[in-house]
Amino acid sequence: MTTITATNLVLDEQIGVQTVTDDNDVLLDQTLSDALTALGVLGISPTDPATGFPQVAVNAALLDTTGATDLALSIPADGTSSGLFTVDGVEIFLYNQDGIIYGREADGNGDADPAGALAFAVALDETDLSSAQIYLIQYEPLQHNAPGDPPVIDDDDILSFAQGKITLDVTTTELVTTFQPLDFASIPAGSPQETLTVATADPTDSHSAKFDGIIFPAGPVGTVTDPTTINKNPGTNDDLNPDSIGFGVKGGQASQLNQNEGFFVQDAAWTSGDENEIGGIRFDIQGIGGVKSVNIEWWAVDNGVVVATGYDTVSLPAGSAVFENYTIEPNDSVDQIYVRFFYDTKASTSGVRVENLEVAFPSTTEVTVVNHEDLGTHLVFEDAGPTFDGITGDATPFQVGLAANQQDTGTFDLTPGADGSHVTITGFTDLGGTAITETLTNDGTTLTYHDVATDTDLYQLNVTDSGYTFDVLFTPQGEQSDLNFNAIKSGGPQETLTVPTVDNTGSIVFDGLIFPSGTVVDPTAVPTNSGTNDDLNPDAVGFGVKGGQASQINNNEGFTFSTADGSDINNLTFAVAGIGNINAITVESWLYDDGGNLIDHTIEDVTGLRSGNQIVTIDDDGGQAFDTAYVQFHVGGANSGVRILDFSTSIEGPVDDQPFEFTLANTDLDGDAATQTLSILASQDFIV
Repeated sequence: MTTITATNLVLDEQIGVQTVTDDNDVLLDQTLSDALTALGVLGISPTDPATGFPQVAVNAALLDTTGATDLALSIPADGTSSGLFTVDGVEIFLYNQDGIIYGREADGNGDADPAGALAFAVALDETDLSSAQIYLIQYEPLQHNAPGDPPVIDDDDILSFAQGKITLDVTTTELVTTFQPLDFASIPAGSPQETLTVATADPTDSHSAKFDGIIFPAGPVGTVTDPTTINKNPGTNDDLNPDSIGFGVKGGQASQLNQNEGFFVQDAAWTSGDENEIGGIRFDIQGIGGVKSVNIEWWAVDNGVVVATGYDTVSLPAGSAVFENYTIEPNDSVDQIYVRFFYDTKASTSGVRVENLEVAFPSTTEVTVVNHEDLGTHLVFEDAGPTFDGITGDATPFQVGLAANQQDTGTFDLTPGADGSHVTITGFTDLGGTAITETLTNDGTTLTYHDVATDTDLYQLNVTDSGYTFDVLFTPQGEQSDLNFNAIKSGGPQETLTVPTVDNTGSIVFDGLIFPSGTVVDPTAVPTNSGTNDDLNPDAVGFGVKGGQASQINNNEGFTFSTADGSDINNLTFAVAGIGNINAITVESWLYDDGGNLIDHTIEDVTGLRSGNQIVTIDDDGGQAFDTAYVQFHVGGANSGVRILDFSTSIEGPVDDQPFEFTLANTDLDGDAATQTLSILASQDFIV
């Protein structure tokens, strides 16, 4: 009977004592810590609630110590690889220190280190042998999946030790079965007998073996299923003919075993039950008459039932040489063993002699025996994967304004598992093929959408192990469209000009201004109808201000502009052409929102006018759309001015909502991952 039962000792790496019945975790409190310290276990202390280590498991059903007189743990040798690794990939080696088996981390070179950090321990408590316990102790997480495995949660992913790594040595006192040579020289030879009773050759041993000849039915292997039903005394043909080293069966040549002849053997003292059983038989085989091989079929019988069978074809040496020690040894002691001999060729003339027979008898007194039972395969470390149960949004959950500097945030409901974990972005909405790129950086925690044509970052998602932020980095703008000055009457000064876009998506209303000399603090205070001098004089491509030369813009002249329908403006672009050999001017602009609040004030130097027209764009540096703009031109020189022409604009209109869907993974160091989907809607309706 084995001491280790059919159960396992299972330690679940998950933080805290688990209640699953397949687990054997126990609370490592101060009391148990003190008890393990008293056993000599190193590095033991109550479990740290933050890390979940060290952990302990014990299974009271693992051992049945009935009949055992001593127990001990052993390994093949100190420094043997355990076959296990830490979650960081460091190999763990086994050491036996004062009867406790430790798993220690390799050194920096990957070699076994008797002083390496503790990864696990196996401790035996045999203070009371009748209730001896094995403790499985874990100090740090182990690597369950090799790197590169699919990132799936598998809490039942288990680790154990290969056969022979950790052994339980069980000391018992028991009867030991050993093969004993039989003394055929002590019985009369040459006279056929129904049965033979032959004592062992050891004068201190009292056992004898009883043999009875059998004539088996002809047929291939398996013809006979129960040899106990064969008539063992059909006459004299099955009598045994002994000599000084063995016997034959009379039916053929009396000194040998011919086709379908054989015998059974038992302890001569056996009558019934489990007393006086035998453990096996072995003998030498000599071919007779040039026979080259013999088939041997056998049956082991216990309590009248066949409990084991076997079959061999034995190739025989030539001449007088023998095949030595053909052995029949069932797993357990039995009452009788039946043996049949038959031949594939020359069946009528083939035969063998069986010589130097030995039978396995139990010892007459109990002896001390140490059995080595494999323990490592019963020690199980169960994985503890991370969880990712949900995402909690902010006050306006999972929505963000579709404009620059708008942000959405949220927090994660997750656990890291025993191995530690990190959240990364593993899936995302593709916005535009190659036109808009999506780039993951910072080890998969930052995702940036980038407009290739404008070299502009559009959106960015950042995740940590506790939550996320989603930022809109730009304000969507309408299409840029030229202004159609051909649509208005040219040549006559007008107080205001309403100029449509060529695609008729809107109109810009211009009003000329005469700015006072010096610094203008509030352009909105400049009169927009100061007589006719600030009237605008249009042509097919632009306009001038009447106050100076009507076809151009002179110093301290300018204009204000807004849309005809009140829509906000993203920008206004125009070309500047120098007049009077001027090479540089300064353009000053003020931008206001719908509430009359100044959102941008810019002073821009425009140079290179002698080499050609220069482009000026009136817009907010931060990308915010505006309601009204004021533009002043600072032109040096009494006879100098500029023409402004080739206007285009982008008028803000409704922009389609932009939905996003991201896959977030909480992945531990084993590669186990739990995922959640994060959906965010970006809309102008959510701008705050």
